[in-house]
Amino acid sequence: MIRHNWKYKLLALMVALILWTYVNAERNPQSRRTFTVPVSVVEVAKGHVAKLDSEKISVTIAGLKTAVDAVAKEDVEAFVNLSSLPRDKEVVETSLPVHIRLPRAIAADLDISASPKRLQARMEALGQRRIQITASFIADPPPGFSYGTPIVNPESVMVSGRVTQLSKISKATITVSGDLASSPNGDYCEVVPLDSSGNIVEEVSVRPQRARVKLGMIEMPATKTVIVSPVFSGVPKFPARVQKYTVTPSSVTLEGKPSRLSSISAISTETVSLEGAESTVIRDISLEVPYGTKPIGSRTVRITVFITPGHLPTDQRDRTGD
Repeated sequence: MIRHNWKYKLLALMVALILWTYVNAERNPQSRRTFTVPVSVVEVAKGHVAKLDSEKISVTIAGLKTAVDAVAKEDVEAFVNLSSLPRDKEVVETSLPVHIRLPRAIAADLDISASPKRLQARMEALGQRRIQITASFIADPPPGFSYGTPIVNPESVMVSGRVTQLSKISKATITVSGDLASSPNGDYCEVVPLDSSGNIVEEVSVRPQRARVKLGMIEMPATKTVIVSPVFSGVPKFPARVQKYTVTPSSVTLEGKPSRLSSISAISTETVSLEGAESTVIRDISLEVPYGTKPIGSRTVRITVFITPGHLPTDQRDRTGD
């Protein structure tokens, strides 16, 4: 009888297994959850920083529903280990696997997978450079003036950061406005690191971030052409008289500050004496250069005074003849 009913018994066993599986699945079914979590880096070499090509990844956990539901997002830790990278290079870049860590009590009952499974990691050395501060001006100075040399304190800054960023810096500059010239004590300006194209270099630290700047305004020399006005003293011997005079050159160009030149329209000479002269007088005479100016060219002019003999009155001629 037993031998003849084995088929029914096998069928009954299979039904029992199916029922057990179904009941067990209903009581504790399978489940799956996906978390988006940040990825950290560990074992970074001293004096280096590291960066991944993605800051977050997707982590999927699967298993019994009770175990899956017990996992919170904060329990999932994703990291990339950089201990295998060489420590003697300034820049290293390679693909490394992503590791997932969960609390040990629940990790054993779960299937864990990451997407992507690998990330591109870049480890780079940190460095620092001392750079002299230079000044640039927002606008041109007013007409007739120029900016003096800015007094900057401190004269340089220490810039630190990744070596590739430091290599881009060509100068550290402060931008100065003309209004600063009216401030006797100066003002603080931000120091900005720039590359050779004038673009700001990001991701570096500048110490100090600001520098005190004092700026002066210098009045630029101007030029003005003025006439030469000779100075005479004495008179020719009677009856000789001055017919005319000439000055060569008749005008000169002076250089000086605009405020000084504005009040000058002529330039005088040293005194030319005509006392007792009976004929034409020719003198090379120095100019009396006004204070705060200088002539462009020679400091002397030639003055020619044409003197005619004149004629004595008749009675004086008769007496002279006697």
